[in-house]
Amino acid sequence: MSEHIDNISHDYSESMDIRGEPTTVCPCGSQLWLVKVMFDEEGNIGMWFTETMECVVCGTLATAPSPSEEVTDG
Repeated sequence: MSEHIDNISHDYSESMDIRGEPTTVCPCGSQLWLVKVMFDEEGNIGMWFTETMECVVCGTLATAPSPSEEVTDG
């Protein structure tokens, strides 16, 4: 993406709603998303909303991934 992030705009005519299965790549190929987050007292992301992720390039709505609850040893 060669355009500065503040100058990116899209019309929603090509957007889709692919919410359901978590993803990190949009069908348009973009890996840049708008995600609603809440910060904790230390300034770290404390919570994010998985069902409101929007592709910056095309406006597609998708489900954000979340950390695995499975703990691996080692």
